[in-house]
Amino acid sequence: MNVLVFDIQADFGHFRQLYSTSSPLTYSFIPPTALFGLLGAITGVGKEENEYLRVFNHETTNVAVRLMGPVRKTRVGINYVNTKGNIWVPKQRREGARTQIRVEFLRFPHFRCYVSMNDHERFSYLIDLVRQHKSVYTPCLGLSECLANVQFVAMEEFRFVEVDGEDHVPICSVIPGNEMRALKVEPGKEYRKERVAWKMNAERVVSQYEEVVFEAGGQPILASVPHYWENEHGERIVFFYSDGRGE
Repeated sequence: MNVLVFDIQADFGHFRQLYSTSSPLTYSFIPPTALFGLLGAITGVGKEENEYLRVFNHETTNVAVRLMGPVRKTRVGINYVNTKGNIWVPKQRREGARTQIRVEFLRFPHFRCYVSMNDHERFSYLIDLVRQHKSVYTPCLGLSECLANVQFVAMEEFRFVEVDGEDHVPICSVIPGNEMRALKVEPGKEYRKERVAWKMNAERVVSQYEEVVFEAGGQPILASVPHYWENEHGERIVFFYSDGRGE
């Protein structure tokens, strides 16, 4: 299986959690729907009428994500335009022209992304852009202010093969909860679970949510899974969509 492997990192990142409201919280890793948006930005698929979701979705593109460092978060006060009451007339508002919201950000996020696509022509185009360190639109991690750097890692030497699951093998990527049979807890590791949007249609309507398990320090997890993908370097990952694998 041909897999494009690239790193993405930034000073800040924010992927708003679905249940946070007035004080936005962020996921600890880039969710699959956000990764589809990143691929759309790199290849120049526009956001008009959510066109990028018609090209990159759970049926056409399979992805996996690995944390390359510990999860670090901070909160920053962000000034927003005050639009309460559906109006904005600064000189006539007692509460002022701005309202400040504390937003949670990832600090120095660094992820390794694994991508495979059914559309070989578009996949080749994506590989060429990442290999040349180019993109049509500016990559970012969640918000447009969180500018990111995409760095090509490998292609040919990172060819993955599918392996039937064994008892508790080290998995370096985050693991979908529906793919995990069992988990062996090891001392000194911090295990977390977050619920993310899993499947989203072109109208941005989420049809499925899924829990994802990962180690907050970026270390591998000893887990039992039905199947995983491994390269010659012994790197084992679990793709998000077991029913939508690329060829």
